[in-house]
Amino acid sequence: MKPEYSHLIRHKKAISASGTLVLYWMQQAQRVSFNPALDYAIHTAVELRLPLHVVFVLSHDIPDAQSAHYRFMLEGLAQTGIELKKLKIGFHIVAGDLPECVEKVAKDTKVLILDHGYLAWQRAYRDILFSSPALLHCDLVEVDTEAVVPVHLASSKEEYNAATLRRKLLPQLGSWLSWHPEDPGALIPAGIECAPQGKYSGRLEHRAELLIWARKVLSLSAETGPAYLIKSSHSEALATLDSFIRDKLKDYSTLRNHPNLDVQSHMSPYLHFGQISPLQIIHQICETCDVDMASIPELINGKAGLDGMAQSIGAFAEELIVRRELAMNFCHYNPDYKNSSALPDWAIRTLNDHLADAREGDYSLERLELAESSDIYWNAAQRELLMTGKMHNYMRMYWGKRVLAWCPSVEEAYQILAYLNNKYELDGRDPNAWAGIAWCFGKHDRPWAPRPIYGMVRYMNSAGLQRKFDMKAYIQKWN
Repeated sequence: MKPEYSHLIRHKKAISASGTLVLYWMQQAQRVSFNPALDYAIHTAVELRLPLHVVFVLSHDIPDAQSAHYRFMLEGLAQTGIELKKLKIGFHIVAGDLPECVEKVAKDTKVLILDHGYLAWQRAYRDILFSSPALLHCDLVEVDTEAVVPVHLASSKEEYNAATLRRKLLPQLGSWLSWHPEDPGALIPAGIECAPQGKYSGRLEHRAELLIWARKVLSLSAETGPAYLIKSSHSEALATLDSFIRDKLKDYSTLRNHPNLDVQSHMSPYLHFGQISPLQIIHQICETCDVDMASIPELINGKAGLDGMAQSIGAFAEELIVRRELAMNFCHYNPDYKNSSALPDWAIRTLNDHLADAREGDYSLERLELAESSDIYWNAAQRELLMTGKMHNYMRMYWGKRVLAWCPSVEEAYQILAYLNNKYELDGRDPNAWAGIAWCFGKHDRPWAPRPIYGMVRYMNSAGLQRKFDMKAYIQKWN
């Protein structure tokens, strides 16, 4: 029997379910390991004694997705598909309209499982499927795969900041951290029951062939973004994680903000594409560092009073769980997360009070995109983004804050950041990205001493960078 699944978002039972297979529409969680939706699907297939198939739909309808994003995603999906087939699970990549493709593939399905998405467009497609007349013959199940504590259970409302969410997360975190996939027994090998038209029919091992096919069926333009230096796939995520734990984690709490150093985990692209689970990351850290999983909430709560490895694990877990799930909470409960109207009232008021303040410059989007401002540190951060598809986290905050000083309105600055972030960041276009943009304008923060342009919104300047870090080294690196 299936274990009790508290990761369930919703479950709609058919009046009379019929079908010859179990189907999992994979979208958010593009992995085999630590995937609660896949685990649910496997247990369901074993219990019903039906074959299991997984379908992934390639679509033009993904907001702001660039050719390079598709490439990174497909390279990871190829490995995922190979791993699924080793488990006797059918795997299919099709192209077209998202709900229409799922409806067609699910015509012989008894149970359809969906993984949860946190953005408005993801939730809208899942709503379409849950209300679709074409799916009345099958049960529909939606499972949260990316939050350690499912967003709707962590809090019933939009949280003001990390502190208010942390108070709700930590008391229940321990039980969620203990989740791990269970062995359900043997699966019936997937046959040909699910053979969608227009699917990729080549070998997944031939990734170049898969990319050529995807570019053709989606009419993708040539890649204009950066040549990403981060390699894709679950195995690459694990290798990057191992390197971080072995060589950097001990210094994370003290050195992670230094732009000229590389003490970051580089997990965000893999988390963005669902190639690794935050649960697996925490499990691996605890196993490698010989830390009791039950102590993670205590390490998060007491990180300021700790030192050494304990402090670094607490600081990293704070970012991976509390801050990341605060972003999910923001996008889940605030429908305006893509606009400056999502900001707190105090921030909107103080920024509007300073709209008439003289700006420090006037740059077109085209000049900013080419890193042609008067701020050498901002330009270096933008060049890092253009060259690698990723920006150091501390510089990303500075980079976001400075745009406001060059824009006549808050909304224009908000949209410039959204454009640059979503076009070039490999880990953009997700809750973390939207929360990060909003933070630059006061979201999840408190009022500070007033100053021109920013009002009481937190200010960052070049003098602070020079005082804290070796900025000459950072400039040299990205010149």
